[in-house]
Amino acid sequence: MVKEIKDIEYEKLVKENKKVLIDCYASWCGPCKMLSPIIDKLAEEIKDVKFYKVDVDNAEKITSDFDIMSIPTLLIFEDGKLKEKVVGLRSKSELEELLK
Repeated sequence: MVKEIKDIEYEKLVKENKKVLIDCYASWCGPCKMLSPIIDKLAEEIKDVKFYKVDVDNAEKITSDFDIMSIPTLLIFEDGKLKEKVVGLRSKSELEELLK
């Protein structure tokens, strides 16, 4: 399951976990809705990555910290540092490759 978080929580979660994916989305965004079940499936299958989502309409800190201008945006962290920023809809296989 992908946990919804407040954007002020992300720094703590990134530091506490080895690998983290944060799905930055909006409820009105069509591509975000298409990406959501893919992220849910990956969260079930990949146990060494923690999956979270943040609604950008209520996330001034994370959108500012990572200059998020388009959604969906995926932020992938490893060992507390941003490893990858992915903008737009991606396939399950593309995301699996990024999370290796």
